[in-house]
Amino acid sequence: MNALINALTALSGQQVLALLEMSVTCAILLLWVGEFIFTQSLSLLKRISLMCGLTFILFLPSEYWNYFGMPLELPLIAYVRGIVGDSSVVTLVLVWSRFILRERLVLPIQVKLSLACIAVIFYPLALGFTMFDPYAWGYGSWTFLLAVLLFALIAWWMNLHIVVFAIALALFAWSFQWHESSNVWDYLIDPFLCLWALLSLAINHYRPNPIKQLNHSA
Repeated sequence: MNALINALTALSGQQVLALLEMSVTCAILLLWVGEFIFTQSLSLLKRISLMCGLTFILFLPSEYWNYFGMPLELPLIAYVRGIVGDSSVVTLVLVWSRFILRERLVLPIQVKLSLACIAVIFYPLALGFTMFDPYAWGYGSWTFLLAVLLFALIAWWMNLHIVVFAIALALFAWSFQWHESSNVWDYLIDPFLCLWALLSLAINHYRPNPIKQLNHSA
């Protein structure tokens, strides 16, 4: 316990929060993989208990891993974060709400297309392929913030309350510097969210349509 307290005090509040968020998200993903492999759906109480246990294991200080022959200098989740980076607040809301509600979050194709366009257009531009850098808008551009609010209003009009809540929480987190980044883009999207949108569109496009098959057979 002393090692855990010392490890937490050595980190800043933002780092502790980022590692805790990443631990919970990874624990949820591991549970989903386990349920998929063993084709067994657990009760909510068991899911939460296992999620807390996995979160604690991922968050363990490096000293505890020495007993398992793994001389780590940082908690295990810190290495995961170093590879994949921080998740956006929108991703956290979608993943955590899916885990708690145990319902499939069905987003309309318009939202997925928006994320796909961001992935195809925004990331190459942000990486410096041209002189135009939309990532700079995230440092407090009022025009960009108004565009985000407009997107939230459209989502509210389409009754996508989870999307509206995710955007609102992302802007709230950005205004209070919840994470280490001061760019609002990092609170709204991340590469994995955009990759999920691209894969989901591809799967829906190539998935067989029973109605079309019936029409062709007739």
